[in-house]
Amino acid sequence: MKKWQENRNYRKIRDDSGEVVAHIITVDGRDVAVTEDVFAAYAQMDRRERYLSEDLPTGKVLSLEQMAEDGVLPDYVGAETAPSAEDCVLARESEREREELTSLLLAALISLEDRDRQLITALFYDHLSTREYARRIGVTQRAVIKRRDRILKDLKKYFEKSAA
Repeated sequence: MKKWQENRNYRKIRDDSGEVVAHIITVDGRDVAVTEDVFAAYAQMDRRERYLSEDLPTGKVLSLEQMAEDGVLPDYVGAETAPSAEDCVLARESEREREELTSLLLAALISLEDRDRQLITALFYDHLSTREYARRIGVTQRAVIKRRDRILKDLKKYFEKSAA
């Protein structure tokens, strides 16, 4: 009999032909007959407990940093399953700021003349190049660049006034 078998509190009772006639688990010093399924589950749990106790070195402290260095850290360890309250507040605050800036941008665009608004829309929203836009409206690329720079300077002044 192996050492672990001496200390276990469960056993199978066999008849003379070797057939299992009972599954016994000792609870509080009393032998209790159980079904084969209960016995199998209990034995499995005991084997798992022995495996874990033999596998872990005694006196060693487990460290996530050391596990990461050893390459045994699974991807899910330490992974956040839900955002923290701080992350939620920061996200809401960022969303509010973005909404404020968007409304400020819309107000600035509305304050532009129609032809200036069309240029800004074409360049920054429709992603046209200055060359393409100049060709569409029949002017030189240099004229479009000068106008764009003037409009952006005006928008900058508008935003500086709004911030003050």
